[in-house]
Amino acid sequence: MLIVLIISKLCYNLLKMSIPDSIDEQLVRLLGKDALQNSEALAKQLKLSSATVRRRLRRLIRSGLLHIIGVIDPAKFGLSLAAMIALDVANDKLELALEELAKKTELRWISTTTGRYDVIALGRFASTDALSEFIQKDLAKLEGIKDTEAFICLDMKKGRYIPIT
Repeated sequence: MLIVLIISKLCYNLLKMSIPDSIDEQLVRLLGKDALQNSEALAKQLKLSSATVRRRLRRLIRSGLLHIIGVIDPAKFGLSLAAMIALDVANDKLELALEELAKKTELRWISTTTGRYDVIALGRFASTDALSEFIQKDLAKLEGIKDTEAFICLDMKKGRYIPIT
């Protein structure tokens, strides 16, 4: 009976550790505003000790719930054009096409979808000429791509920054 109780307690603690609570969510939001804040500044805002903040950050990172990465403003790096690219892909070539699309540095986000198109991707480009060349030269070479349609983003209100890769 004691062994079952200990195992149950251990499982409960492991499960509890992997589920973020409201303090974890507040911590992540604060980091989202400024990831360079030190544990003391974060602790002050959360009314916690800096040791507690460091322990929570370590747990969130080790569990894979939080990734701290560098991001850029692509327009300031010469990639001022954002475009959503919708792709019609042959069903038997979908996985292959996704693997090849994921290798393209111009594409920052890729997802299979329901609806008219099989895949939608977000790309960043220096100009409409660069977008056109990417579609005509890079995408046209990919096996299984039947059709594409590009939508140029005019005024991005959210999601402007992209991870450095």
